Amino acid sequence: METANENTEVYYREELHSIKEEVASLRNEFSRFLQRANQQHIEGMLDEMRKSFMKPMVDYLCEDASERMHSQMTRDCKMRDLCETAFRDVLQETAGLVGRGKIDAETLKLYRDRMDGLKKEAKTPNCSRCFSEASSLFEKQVKLMRSLQIYEERDEGIKKPDISEIEPDRLVSEVCEPVANRQRLLMLKALSGESKTFSELSKLTGLRGGNLLFHLQKLLETAMVLQRSERGDYIITRKGYSTLQGLSRIYSEIEQD
Repeated sequence: METANENTEVYYREELHSIKEEVASLRNEFSRFLQRANQQHIEGMLDEMRKSFMKPMVDYLCEDASERMHSQMTRDCKMRDLCETAFRDVLQETAGLVGRGKIDAETLKLYRDRMDGLKKEAKTPNCSRCFSEASSLFEKQVKLMRSLQIYEERDEGIKKPDISEIEPDRLVSEVCEPVANRQRLLMLKALSGESKTFSELSKLTGLRGGNLLFHLQKLLETAMVLQRSERGDYIITRKGYSTLQGLSRIYSEIEQD
């Protein structure tokens, strides 16, 4: 009789162990399903965000290029109007690339070659100032494309960066410092859902005037947010949103420990 009871206990222990393994397997499958679903949701949100702020961003880049070239080019030059038009046309075309999604290296090379072609037509020593300003604006646009992750230079001979290649000073100044402040983090979090005006951000953070402007400037300088020129409201960039995603993952792992 005792032997039968022992056999029964062994049977149920084995069954219980089998059930636990099945539950663990189902839990893992469900967890993977949620991760895939969350990733699809995030990608969908990013696509919607990109569509919503790409046009105002392109408008801002075009306006910025026109204003900067008009104000910074050499004034006492008979070629000024012709050159200003040529530079503005190139910069507005490259700004328009931002709204088209992914940009390949060959396309940007064509515009670099076009800029070089204009430079070869330089006639006076003063031309260097104008070309310098145009080149600066072009590189500013390229930097924004990288920040939005719609353009990436590829070189098969260069290995991908790893942790050992992290530059602490740059990481602190461009990522850690901008979000190491409660008000700035509140602003980024709010902007991840929709654009906000200066007044709305003031109400959200409790900051006024110059104090709010100081914190906004930190986010603007590090390309975490952009300001739409025609309305003056603020929108988050891909860099800002990616930073929030990274912080969310870190927070989630800390909570689990």
